[in-house]
Parts: sequence; C-alpha cells; structure tokens
Amino acid sequence: MSLEFHHIGIPVEKSRISSGSRFSPAFKMYTDDAQNDLGIYIQYHAFEAGSSLNYSIKGQIHVAFKTNNIEQVLKGKQVIMPLYEPFSGYKCAMILVNSLPIELIETNLSEEYIWENDKILKNGILYGEG
Repeated sequence: MSLEFHHIGIPVEKSRISSGSRFSPAFKMYTDDAQNDLGIYIQYHAFEAGSSLNYSIKGQIHVAFKTNNIEQVLKGKQVIMPLYEPFSGYKCAMILVNSLPIELIETNLSEEYIWENDKILKNGILYGEG
C-alpha cells in the first residue's frame, strides 16, 4: 500500500469562507482552496445545517493521501464517507484511523488540473453545476 500526502482539510465557521468558495449541494458544504507558506494545499470547509457528512468530517481536521489502489486501502477500515467519483478521473473516500478522519484519493490527474480547473469541478457531482 502506497500513500502520498495530498492536502489538509480544515473545518471552519462559514464566516471564514470567502465569496469565491465553491458550494456542494450534495453535502451542504462550502470549500475554499488555499496554499500555506510551505506550498501545502489546504481546503477550508464550512457546513450548513443538515449536511449529511459524518460528524468527524465536519468537526475535525483531516489529512488526505493519494493511493494507487483505493479499494485495497479501504478493506477492513471504518468508512465514514463511501467511495465515490466526485468528478471524472478522481475517486475518493474517507475512513477513521485512530479516531481521526483520513481522506483517500485515487487519481492520475495532475495537481494543476485538480486545483486550478473550476470547470471540471463544476461538471462533477460534488459541486454539481453541470
């Protein structure tokens, strides 16, 4: 099993989300992408009442890792967000490891394509405008 760091997800109050954030009707969640001074990708998430996501996702920082075999990594783990494909070429799921949420990602898409391509995000089911 190979894991490669991808990003950190941080839940915040909605007042900390910028006007340029994306909204996910599927999860009632706002997302703001950023990079810290070390160039590490960060996603700030705020949740509306009624979000169906697990309380650990909504209330704890998570770390995301890329893997080349997400189904294998998920075997025998406590899944808190089932495997799905939010946009073409990108699969993800979330598990609890030692009581902390971990996001798993399987993709061959480039980082630039993922982080800087609003069109692909808006055409998927997560931020679903298309």
